[in-house]
Amino acid sequence: MPKALGFQRKHRKIGYLIKYFYYCVKKRSILEKRVSFGKANPERTIYLIKPDYLDGVEGLLSLIYRQVIYIQYAKEKNYIPYVDWKKYNTQYYNGIDNVWEYFFMQSSSLNYDEVYNSKKVILSGWTLKDKNPHGYFSSNVFFNDAFRKKCSRLLVNNIVFSDQVNELVSQELLHLDINNCVGVYIRGTDYVKLKPSGEYVQPSVSDVIPVVHDFLKKYGLQQIYLVTEDGDIFDKMSEEFGSMIKIVSFDSFVRGYSGNALLSKTDLLNSDKKIRGQHYLTKMIILSMCGYLVSSITQGSKFSYLLNNGNYKDEFIFDLGLYP
Repeated sequence: MPKALGFQRKHRKIGYLIKYFYYCVKKRSILEKRVSFGKANPERTIYLIKPDYLDGVEGLLSLIYRQVIYIQYAKEKNYIPYVDWKKYNTQYYNGIDNVWEYFFMQSSSLNYDEVYNSKKVILSGWTLKDKNPHGYFSSNVFFNDAFRKKCSRLLVNNIVFSDQVNELVSQELLHLDINNCVGVYIRGTDYVKLKPSGEYVQPSVSDVIPVVHDFLKKYGLQQIYLVTEDGDIFDKMSEEFGSMIKIVSFDSFVRGYSGNALLSKTDLLNSDKKIRGQHYLTKMIILSMCGYLVSSITQGSKFSYLLNNGNYKDEFIFDLGLYP
């Protein structure tokens, strides 16, 4: 094991234990526990997977990494995994639907009522032993090919997109020459305004434009698939590249963002939570299919990078360090 990686894992373990003991005292809802809801399925153990943090702030592609870790853990223990985003809060919560199923299929044939009438149920959560000791899904996926491959395999083996999401992707691909397209991902608005501590610094449009020009010239490309939530960024890219810029048919933007809150706490992009989440997921899936990539580092771009798993013909990832 390289010394740097060994150092990271050692300090990750110490950090995990500190958090675990803190949660034992202050936030026990995060801990794993056994429960019984009834008499159904007495011979089977169901692993009921919920978000660790229930504040409704985490983005979709940030949320799923921990859920994937729990799904894989359940499979290894011969438990039956079931993800519940109906009873447990996320930014997509509506109190009616299991909103996980807006985006992904369940890993088993169990339904909600069956789970909540079962005798042997384990609620997912933190235990003394870290379920992700190798730190899978960290930003090292951009810098270590072997690590990326492991994370990619873990992701694609444990999620299946919903029929609605697959249909959205299929429809949008009709308008893109995806193999000869450079996917460009630029994050703006709240991320750049608030500069969240410990997250990756985002490039400016003026940083991105010359890199995109290089790709167009080097590979003779005629299409740029742009993913951004920031209308000011879209306008500047469109002014520079004109009709080469392609976006999904349902895209929407926020212009002149001057807020002091995360977009996840607003309805600026779309007040319909289901549509907002499905559209975002669709955009990131398509980004993973592009022939080429120019991107910043975020939870979203990490997801696309893992779905692609090293199949971009060429790529440029902006690594500008972290916000202090």
